[in-house]
Amino acid sequence: MRYFLEFDTSRLPEDEADIVICGSGIGGLTTAIVLKELGLNPIILTRGIGNTYYSQGGIACPVHPQDSPHAHFMDTLRAGRYLNDEEAVRVLVDEGVFRIADLERWGVRFDRRNGEYDTTAEGGHSFPRILKVKDFTGREIYAKLLRRVQDLGIPVVQGELQEVVGEDKVEGVLYTSEESLRFLRTGVLVLATGGAASMFLHTSNPSKVRGDGIGIAFRAGVPIKNPEFVQFHPTVLKGTSLLISEAVRGEGAILVDSKGERFVDELLPRDVVARAIYTRLKEGGKVYLDMRPIAEKGVRLEDRFPTIFTFLKDRGIDPYREPVPVVPAAHYYIGGLEVDTFGRTQLPGLYAVGECACTGVHGANRLASNSLLEGVVFGFRTAYRIYHDLRYMKVSRSPFRSRAEGEGDPRVRFQDLKRIMWERVGLEREEGGLLKAKDIIAGWVKSLLRSSRTPESRQMFDILIVALATVEGALLRRESRGVHYRMDHPHERETFRRNTLIYLSSLL
Repeated sequence: MRYFLEFDTSRLPEDEADIVICGSGIGGLTTAIVLKELGLNPIILTRGIGNTYYSQGGIACPVHPQDSPHAHFMDTLRAGRYLNDEEAVRVLVDEGVFRIADLERWGVRFDRRNGEYDTTAEGGHSFPRILKVKDFTGREIYAKLLRRVQDLGIPVVQGELQEVVGEDKVEGVLYTSEESLRFLRTGVLVLATGGAASMFLHTSNPSKVRGDGIGIAFRAGVPIKNPEFVQFHPTVLKGTSLLISEAVRGEGAILVDSKGERFVDELLPRDVVARAIYTRLKEGGKVYLDMRPIAEKGVRLEDRFPTIFTFLKDRGIDPYREPVPVVPAAHYYIGGLEVDTFGRTQLPGLYAVGECACTGVHGANRLASNSLLEGVVFGFRTAYRIYHDLRYMKVSRSPFRSRAEGEGDPRVRFQDLKRIMWERVGLEREEGGLLKAKDIIAGWVKSLLRSSRTPESRQMFDILIVALATVEGALLRRESRGVHYRMDHPHERETFRRNTLIYLSSLL
């Protein structure tokens, strides 16, 4: 392994933990809670609130008697253009009902009407199976899971992961806390650091979720799987990072162009809707989300969507009187660290859950509201796998040293990367633009490789190598599939139709 910080662990503040979980979203918190309930002693290392907190729409699960795991399975495959890992999808839909019960056991209270779950529809679902808490489902789940963590006495440390230490297995982590570098010995590390959609100019992701956790593990020898698949959410309020939940369209809001004309079925999979909007914008037009049809059904917008309604009103937009201007924005990094269905990576002792991991569940396009379910389902499974693996993970007592090379830090700005990724690796891609992006990003990587000496430059390096992997994946996949749309190979319709027929024939 090549380290990018100069350190001598014998001279660093040092501590020890049986299990370190890096990240505090639904995947990381679930893993920590289950491990503690199993009698183990994890600690959580976090840089703060991540994507789970901001998730509005809900969590998909076939809890209704008229729904079924098989229907959810088929919807997930259709949305993912049949590139999904079917074993992982089966795990997701079959175990989801158990995990919803566990979330409620931990204090989450999903909306109910007359004693039954008040579920809603979202794009790509054949049944209204989205459980919700108004329009702040993620915030409610985050709050209740964090309270459970506190009640169980699980330590939570504020800090940022910098390095995975160890050659052939995890032997510790370097992290910064209060601007000082620290060393934490451990034999088990769970990455739950979120995805990398923030590396695009227009994004719904918070600034702290940057994808560097994926880069750190990649440098440690863990493959990145399906990096070309980045999902763009169709409806983000223009000029902001506020995602306007798909549940708004599920309740009846429509998309209209500058002429007030509806131009797409709002409940098609996200990649189709996002590209339809992007096409209108490229033509010089504007796109609006009209929420008035919801109000016309007698639904009070401030009651059903209080977060969105308040945000719009604060910006001078009255959704009762006018449509809301929207644009697509990078939302979810479908690719990630390659893991099995128990969260294990190829590096012994290193596990990954949530958006930084690629279980294969989502294929080429994530079905709406499957991400929260993925976090809790695979967080459980990862915890149980660690319970059995821990006896084989011995904490090392060896000292570790690394000497950084080079001098100074060249100026590579995150904003420059965001612009390149949006313009050349965005909703529509072609070989010339991808090659140009590759040349630019590779140049930045080489410059930082020669001179990365600080945590800040190391973080930028890790973000850049994830971006480079995304570009490389987009170059290698010479077909259009799901969220990956090649302008120079626009044959998705025929490919999708053919693969659908092949798949359906295999079931007969």
